[in-house]
Amino acid sequence: MTDLMTILRNGNIKLEVTGEDLLAFSNQLISRAQHELSTLMTEAKKEKYLTKEEVRKMCDVCDTTLWHWAKKNYLKPVKIGNKVRYRQSDIQKILGERTPSI
Repeated sequence: MTDLMTILRNGNIKLEVTGEDLLAFSNQLISRAQHELSTLMTEAKKEKYLTKEEVRKMCDVCDTTLWHWAKKNYLKPVKIGNKVRYRQSDIQKILGERTPSI
């Protein structure tokens, strides 16, 4: 079966849709969006977000280092409202990569 979007893109076609079809489509679209949103919400609840001060203490670095890491995409901060936070999972990756100084 040919994809409907391929048919619509390749020609000048008029499409007639019944109200029932449009309602079914909108319900399906809303349902899919709700499912995707609930998945994202569940993942976000699992993640813990740390403040800049907590990250500085954990990694034993200064604000300048955090700024450089953000610029190099080594550790990207997350904006939550007007606050800057860092994902704990990202911090754990960094701490796992760093070798202790001897």
